[in-house]
Amino acid sequence: MHRRAMPVLLVAFLALAKRADAQPELPLVDAVPFEAVKANVVAVLSKLEDLGVPLSEETAEKVRAALRVGDVEALLALQRLLDPHCLVGVTINPESRVKAARGQARAALKKGKPSYFLIKVQNDAGVTQALALTSPQLIRSDGRTSDDRWLKAAIVPTSPATARLNGRELEYVIVRLQTDQSGKREANLIFDVGQGTQDLGFRAEVPILFTIE
Repeated sequence: MHRRAMPVLLVAFLALAKRADAQPELPLVDAVPFEAVKANVVAVLSKLEDLGVPLSEETAEKVRAALRVGDVEALLALQRLLDPHCLVGVTINPESRVKAARGQARAALKKGKPSYFLIKVQNDAGVTQALALTSPQLIRSDGRTSDDRWLKAAIVPTSPATARLNGRELEYVIVRLQTDQSGKREANLIFDVGQGTQDLGFRAEVPILFTIE
């Protein structure tokens, strides 16, 4: 093979590998009152700023522009801007069964520091219970760690008044993850909105391989 062809092939291989590693886009939701989504997005942006992890100024400005427009296209634009920050997408079907899928956000944690991600919730049942997150890898409530239990996780309310879902068809939720481990570790994240609401076939569970830096 000619040597000058090698860099071209290498670039093509890396691009293919990057696409193979990329997560599929989460479904877009369009049947929801814009004002409800606007209130949720404004609260999420404000909370991220309070936590010291705001969106980039470029993304935040595009979000604010979409919020000012307020039509269906703006609703879709908001999701295209926020979905890349979602670690997981959660769907609650009309029977209140919960299933979860991997989102587009890079699964990277910082050792000893909290990391924040968004969760996209498509709530077709109008559920107003709190979204719960469990995992076999979560550290016990007494703080004891083990090889199998290395992760802390919590849903972060955007308002001190309530941690419940708002019942609308589309909502973004903030999740906080933290670990003292390093390297690569896998966690199986499991979501529900009350006892017996996990979908059949373990579809409420999402295995995620984290890179801890």
